Amino acid sequence: MADRPKVLVIDDELGPRESISYLLQDEFDVLAVDRVDRGLALVKHQSFAVVIMDIRMPQKNGIQGLEELRKLDADASVIMMTGYGALASAQAAISLGANEYLKKPFDVDVLQQAVRRHAREAVERKKRSALLKHLEETYENVKLEQKKQQMQVGYGKAAAEMVHDICNPLVVTTGYTNMLLEEARALPDTTPALQRIITFAERLEQCSSFCLHLAEAWRQSTRHLSSSGNFDLLAVVAETRAVLFFDQARIEVEGDRDVVITGVRFEIIRVLQNLIKNSLEAGATRVTVSVRKIAGKAVLAITDNGAGLPEAVMAIILHKPVESTKAHGTGLGLTICRHIAAAHHAEMKVEARPGGGTVFLLSFPLASA
Repeated sequence: MADRPKVLVIDDELGPRESISYLLQDEFDVLAVDRVDRGLALVKHQSFAVVIMDIRMPQKNGIQGLEELRKLDADASVIMMTGYGALASAQAAISLGANEYLKKPFDVDVLQQAVRRHAREAVERKKRSALLKHLEETYENVKLEQKKQQMQVGYGKAAAEMVHDICNPLVVTTGYTNMLLEEARALPDTTPALQRIITFAERLEQCSSFCLHLAEAWRQSTRHLSSSGNFDLLAVVAETRAVLFFDQARIEVEGDRDVVITGVRFEIIRVLQNLIKNSLEAGATRVTVSVRKIAGKAVLAITDNGAGLPEAVMAIILHKPVESTKAHGTGLGLTICRHIAAAHHAEMKVEARPGGGTVFLLSFPLASA
């Protein structure tokens, strides 16, 4: 979308067509045509937030135009204009996908307010559709990449890690998408509702970026820290809780600010995602993620009150791959965490929590001043 939403006016009468264009030109980019087919030709190549269309026109009327327009753009808002003698047609247009109808001659304030409202809603719908399309394309690309890997090297480690890692962010993204759709369908014309949509969209975008990072990592023959940088560890923990775990109440974040490490932010998110998810699936009702600066190190601790790990598994879990303790697990999650920790020069420990549960500790070097 451009900085100013685009509005298309389709009306065979010069007076109303020019009047509407004049009234809206300060807030919108307005194009006006006198025939339905000319308007549809523009819709094929441009994205309009609002289409204002008269019902009674020669050659092709507004109802016919509405049916064809909806095949080209399901997200644009459509306002039908009608004279007093065609109210039945205008009401029928609503059932065919129009968002509103206004009577001629129109009230200036009513028209402007209607266009503002419908433009805002259409922009949000188009953003949502673009995000969903991007997610679908990403998912299809990942599946294609997985298929290529399987054809070339079989079900090797790379394919297994790809399947393991992509499932969680895709599920989260789908969850936010559903929330976004539910909010949109019940959207009142209030600022708080719009702010919720913006928040969900931003988190969806963050999660999609995480997916793209994973896909790029899988395409590399070896993992490296090519995109490393300095970042605040506590901020990454808070972001992971918010974006990947829907601000779940069972997860608590605490610790020191300005504990800065050097590395790949998305890779640390992968570690947090796997360890927190394991804790929750182990039945933990409380998972505490803390960040402390201790003895010149950045210490990340994930503590839970779940079922814990068997002693035999605890003894070898940081030294070699083990079979998953979950019914449908692969055992890859902790292996991935170990590899990422090693790449970041971090020391990783695991110990039983007094009273039940598990504590994972990762000690990272602090970033240079």
